[in-house]
Amino acid sequence: MSTKVTLQDLADMAGVHRSTVSLALRDHPRISQEVRRRVQALAKKHGYRIHPLVAALMQSRRTGGVEKHVALAYVTNYPTRDGWRPPHHDRPDFFPGAVQRAQELGYKLEHFWLGEPGMTKKRFCDILVSRGIHGLVIGRLPPGQSSMELEWERFSAVALGMTLRQPLLHHVTENHFDTARQAVRQCLKRGYRRIGFVFSEADDSPRVGTRWLGAHLVSVLQADDAVQLAPCPEHVDRENAFREWFARERPDAIIATHARPVLGWLGHLGVSVPEQVGVVDLAADPHVDCASVRHDPHKIGGLAVEMLVGLMQRHETGVPLDQHEILLTGVWHEGRTLRPPPQGA
Repeated sequence: MSTKVTLQDLADMAGVHRSTVSLALRDHPRISQEVRRRVQALAKKHGYRIHPLVAALMQSRRTGGVEKHVALAYVTNYPTRDGWRPPHHDRPDFFPGAVQRAQELGYKLEHFWLGEPGMTKKRFCDILVSRGIHGLVIGRLPPGQSSMELEWERFSAVALGMTLRQPLLHHVTENHFDTARQAVRQCLKRGYRRIGFVFSEADDSPRVGTRWLGAHLVSVLQADDAVQLAPCPEHVDRENAFREWFARERPDAIIATHARPVLGWLGHLGVSVPEQVGVVDLAADPHVDCASVRHDPHKIGGLAVEMLVGLMQRHETGVPLDQHEILLTGVWHEGRTLRPPPQGA
């Protein structure tokens, strides 16, 4: 049998009508459990998978919907339904950009919360499939969570950010390495030579901090006259750890994972910014007028939808064997926490 098994091939092997096969593959209760299991076993044996885009289009026809409004799911798993939205947290909001790009491509992006009362992964997946939804954008996970269990083989899926580590899906995120490289280059351009790195606040993805720190170390090492300083490590008592580090390393500029606490600590020490010490904010807090590299969350959300639609069109479902990563490079924001560069620099 060819690997490209059709719906009719499965119907012939199972001795049923092709419409029965279609319903059985969607686990429809109209079909007996025995027939559903038999058809699903044949589909698995012969490598047949439902094409997610075709399935979604067929569902829209069955329900009288318009084809251009095929739905995609934006999946979140915060403790509360809206915990992922501003102002409940200070992380970038990718949802509006994802919604807009989905509409431009002829889709409707809807929010689904995994924390609904009584929800299980099977029930959640069944609800999506029954609505003809086979494409998932996975939103950032809350701090302390790094995994999500779903029946991935039933969907095409793309994750936002780097919080989801199990399973490893295709994902779209900021170019964190380039962000830190830009920060060091800007400091060097302005004459800073003792450029320190500070883990100033816990991040929801440890891998982000690793990329920031790696880029900082390499960039300082490659600079001819810059001094390599030990980074200020993460610590339970962050301010005291910072005080000890600051007195020992004597930085003239600080690249901080989050600038807000560092600005407060420097204030407690009587250090003026940027006159005595410059500060760059890697997290690019929009509420702090700090030198930073800023990424457009609308573009990141839109890129995730574009990647997802491509997966659906290519009939790529499940956890990928070779994970792809799309990185959006940010734009330098001057802010008030670095002295200005020399004229002509």
